[in-house]
Amino acid sequence: MGENKKLFFSTSPKIRLLYPSEVTRIYAVLHKLPVDLTEQYLEKTLPSTIENWKSAEKDAFYTRSLAAIAQSDICMFEASHPSLTLAHFVRFALDQDKPTVVFYHETTTPFLLEAAGDAAPTFCAYSQYNLEQMLRMVIDEALAQPTAIRFNCLISTELNRYISQAAKQAHLSKSEFFRKLVRDHQKSNS
Repeated sequence: MGENKKLFFSTSPKIRLLYPSEVTRIYAVLHKLPVDLTEQYLEKTLPSTIENWKSAEKDAFYTRSLAAIAQSDICMFEASHPSLTLAHFVRFALDQDKPTVVFYHETTTPFLLEAAGDAAPTFCAYSQYNLEQMLRMVIDEALAQPTAIRFNCLISTELNRYISQAAKQAHLSKSEFFRKLVRDHQKSNS
């Protein structure tokens, strides 16, 4: 068996206050999985301590978290309560091409975490009854995702129409059509 995958998990202090048993249960599952957590500071720090942080402490936490996201294989966020910091972390994880899971209580809706462009997090709602099952399932799903690099480019409206029509005629998505064009070009130049 190979090396454990690295997993970044984060939430907000407010979520730890609103859903303390759920966050404790999430950490309990994460510690049983064959993953190494790249960030464990929030697990051991009381929300009241975080509320009293000075600006330098907040900046240091933010910087350490971005570094931990960058060195992770998968990123997961409990996002049952609005948090701009979590939204930034999710965007950063997606920009780093990390499989990204947004885990949230079924009675809530994640805030500011809509998909943007081609990269989108995997959203997973849980209840107090199925938390462990849903957590294991979504992490297994994220770990099984093939590694892929997102490629974005600006094209003219005319070129976009052409690609859309050509892809439709070939019964492919625009992404599949573009990948086929590149592969065909690669074969012809090999």
